[in-house]
Amino acid sequence: MDSRQRKTRAKLAAAVLALASERSASSLTASELAIAAGINRSTFYQHASSPVGLLEDVLRDELDAIRDEYLGGPEASDTPEGGDATDTPDAIEQVTLAVLRHVNEHAAIYGRGLGAGSGSASLAPMLSAQFAATLAMLLDRHALSVPTVADARVPAHFVPDAAARFIADGTVGTLDVWLRTPEPRDPEAFMAAYRLFLPAWWPR
Repeated sequence: MDSRQRKTRAKLAAAVLALASERSASSLTASELAIAAGINRSTFYQHASSPVGLLEDVLRDELDAIRDEYLGGPEASDTPEGGDATDTPDAIEQVTLAVLRHVNEHAAIYGRGLGAGSGSASLAPMLSAQFAATLAMLLDRHALSVPTVADARVPAHFVPDAAARFIADGTVGTLDVWLRTPEPRDPEAFMAAYRLFLPAWWPR
């Protein structure tokens, strides 16, 4: 994007985060987001297909930036041993804490978007897919190692793929419960409980 498009994108991001903090993204319209961002409605559709889609894109961009800061992102080069230099247990813990801070910063949005009544505005699929993709990246780099299953009936790809999805979906559910606890919410307190749920092969 050129500088003008980046400015428009930033205005839209600020608008959708502000309005989605007040009510469900599914109730927002392209017109009111365009007005809030100071652009016309046709420009909105150059950046997003819908208000819900815009919100997901904005949150996904923030999550991508967090992942890239702590883990180097999917394009990071591998070390000779097959893992990335940033893929240490401490880096994985720090990226998790950063995600918790992100979720807590947007607590009104995620609290509404992860609840059972979120419907078409549910953020659970987006968040789970984001977590699963990061876990798959770490598995590819051998920063995480899932035990093998000594059963010829189990396809080789099943265990790592299912493990990533299992942890991703479980993390989303845990975040939903955490967001329903009284404020102030402490990410370190979340981690104290979260570690109880992680499998034995998770890096400590």
